[in-house]
Order: sequence, then structure tokens, then C-alpha cells
Amino acid sequence: MLLKRFFSQSSTGSMINRVNIGIFGAMNAGKSTLMNLITQQPTSIVDKKPGTTADTKIALMEIHSLGPVKLFDTAGLDEIGPLGLKKKEKTVSVIKETDLVLLIIDPTENITLETTNEILQVSKLRSKKVLIIYNIFADKVKAFEDSNNKTINQRIKELHSNFKKQFRKVEKLEVDLSQKDSGKIIFEYMRKNWADFQPEVPLLPSIIGDGNSVVFLNIPMDEETPSGRLLRPQAMAQEFLLRNWISTFAYRMDLKKARSPKEEIRRIEKERFLKAINSIKNNLSLLVTDSQAIDIIHPWTLDSQGNEIANITTFSIMMANYMSGGKLNRFIEGLDAFSKLKKGDKVLICEACNHDRILDDIGTKQIPDKIKKKWGENTIEIDFAFGREYQNKKISDYKVALHCGGCMIDKQKMSSRLQDLTDAGVPITNYGIVLSYFKSDEALKRVLKPWIKKN
Repeated sequence: MLLKRFFSQSSTGSMINRVNIGIFGAMNAGKSTLMNLITQQPTSIVDKKPGTTADTKIALMEIHSLGPVKLFDTAGLDEIGPLGLKKKEKTVSVIKETDLVLLIIDPTENITLETTNEILQVSKLRSKKVLIIYNIFADKVKAFEDSNNKTINQRIKELHSNFKKQFRKVEKLEVDLSQKDSGKIIFEYMRKNWADFQPEVPLLPSIIGDGNSVVFLNIPMDEETPSGRLLRPQAMAQEFLLRNWISTFAYRMDLKKARSPKEEIRRIEKERFLKAINSIKNNLSLLVTDSQAIDIIHPWTLDSQGNEIANITTFSIMMANYMSGGKLNRFIEGLDAFSKLKKGDKVLICEACNHDRILDDIGTKQIPDKIKKKWGENTIEIDFAFGREYQNKKISDYKVALHCGGCMIDKQKMSSRLQDLTDAGVPITNYGIVLSYFKSDEALKRVLKPWIKKN
């Protein structure tokens, strides 16, 4: 019963899952007006001058029935010139990480179907939910009908029939966004037509057991660990387990001592570790470790006969599975491409967070050093992408992408990245998987075993 409740919960630790809602359309269609109606405050600048929204505006809020949401107010897709092209590229990238697309159309304007169709095409390819809002500018309707010899209703019917050619069922709403009650109408429209059918992926596998179990969290806390807090994956694991009535044992391993050239120092550190393990061994269901410690954790959790004294996995693998919506197999399959690298191949190391890299950084130091050791100096070309974007890199040039756990981006961004790599034909694997692979085949099998579902 406890496990059933555990898997049906949407507890996700310290990261809030939000519905991403993007507002798209031509210039002056009413996008920023809609943004302000939803947020109920002057979040975006509204002006009759075309191109007022220069960059994507983001707002966080709660909407009843939808829960926590992230709103994106984007630039108009029909702006011309070099700056307009840059805005368009940014707007299209937002579509990719949006769950709910609100397409705003001013039916009195002679909009080009090319403008709206691009939004619909990307939305369709990425399986986005699209809601169309026809913003009826009351002061423009009569002039339109007089000059076009048709009613505004006929115009909307013509436009919508074209959109239905791309989406079999696309909902529409006709509203004057300048009216006082239009905000309530918009909220009801979204609530009525939005439902998130994607099941929640548990943060950790069912091997963690029930309320009688203990999960060991190995947290080395090296020089790059921020003061005053744990890293997000560690905090998420701790909160997730406690919320599901599973006890945790948080442990700080001294990696310098564990890797010391002096046998006596290594022995003392190993004894300290094993003492901690033995204190909970009767209830120990899983050990989750920082990926960089797998070279120590793997051999130290084997007895003198080579038998496992604990099930093990890594925080990075945990996050790769969770952030990708349970698509850990994508990262495992990507390891095959990584293992077959040859001279001249290019590897893209993707780290979703931005921080200054110091000392023994995993992404910029540890993994590149291991690649050079295995394939030779200057054999494999290594490139980096830090933060939320690929920095305009031509990702199809890379043989494989190595990604961190993705704890500093949301699931929508991770999904967008996975799809971009798929479209470019580039396999992807993960830090924790790669570091375990470098240790040994046995270590790799062990960190993946907890995630393998038994029939």
C-alpha cells in the first residue's frame, strides 16, 4: 500500500514542476495584454508601437486547476530585419519548451498564414497543446468589415478552417482582451482545455523499499559545493525519501583520503565508511552517490568474495531519468556511441548550470581527462555548452553529447534538448553513466541495475 501511494504521488523534492504556457503571435496582436491579464499586473509593457516586446518575458504564478505555471510573453514572429530574425529564433526556442501554446490572432489584420503556420508546425512536431485566441479589437471591426465586404465572424471562420488542416481539433476563443471581464474568460478557457496526461516519474526506483528501509546518501562535498546548502539533487533525494517515510543516512566521504597514495590513510577512510554502512546494513535498500565517487564506492561496497553489500546508483543517473520523464534508456543507448568514438570525432559536454569552474570540476576536468587517457591527447575534440542554451552550436557536428543531470533546468527544457538532439541524429549519454563506464563494466551494471524494471 505504501509503495502504491509512493508511485501515485507527485512529490518531486525541492524542484517545483510547472506547466509552461507560451503566448505567441504577430506584433500587436495582444500578446502582452494577455500576459498582463493572466498575471493580473503590468508584467509586460503594452504599446501600439510594433516590436515593443524585445525579448521573452517570463512570469511565475499559480492558476487554479493548472497549479504552478511559468508564463512566456514572446516577441512577434512577423518582425523583419536582422533583429527580427534573432527574436524569431528565440521565440521558436520557447515553443519547444512550452506545454500549452496560446496563439493570439488579430482577425482584423491581414496576417500571413506563414507567420501563424510556423508556430503550429513546431507545436505539432513537438506534440504541444494549442489554443487559439482571436482578439476582437472592437474599434477596428467596422473598418475591417467595410473594407473587406465580409463580417468578422466570416473572417475568423476562414482563418480557423486553415488551422484545422494542421490540427484536427484546435480550440478557439473569440474575445476582446481590452474588456474588464476578459481575464476570467481566459482562465476558464485554459482550465477547460488543458489537462496534463503525462504520469509523474518517481525520483528514485522502487528498490528503495518502504518505511522500514534506509537509503544511504554519499555526499563528498568537495571545493565546489556551495556553503549553506546541499546541491539540488541531494536535497531533492533527501526530501523525496523523507516525504515517503523512508529514512536517510547522509554521509560525507573524504575523497582525498579515499584516493590517498598512502595505504594507511585509505584504510582508515574505508573503515570509517564501512562502519557507517554496517550501522544500517539490515535495513539498507540503496546507496546513492555523487558520480565522481563511483571509483571508490564500487570497490568499497564489495566484500572479500566480490559480493555486493549494497545496491548503488548515482545522483546524476537519478536526475537524468527524472528530468527526461523516465527516458533513462536514451542515455544508456547513447553510451554505445560514446564507447565507439574514434580519432577526429567531436563530443559536446552539456552542463545546464552556470558557475565558475574550479579545481577538479566533473564536466571540464574529470571527464575530459578520462577521455584523453582512454583515446589519447588531441584525439577526440571536446566542446562545451554551459547554461540553458547550446549557444548556437551546430549540434549535428557532434558524435555524441554528454549531459549532466539537468537539475538546474526544468523538464520541458530537458525534453526540448533531447528532441533537438534526436532531430540532429546525435546520441546522448550522462555524466553518471560515463563515469561508471570508465570505472568498469561491473560498476556500470551496478549503477543501472536499480532502474531496470523486472517483469
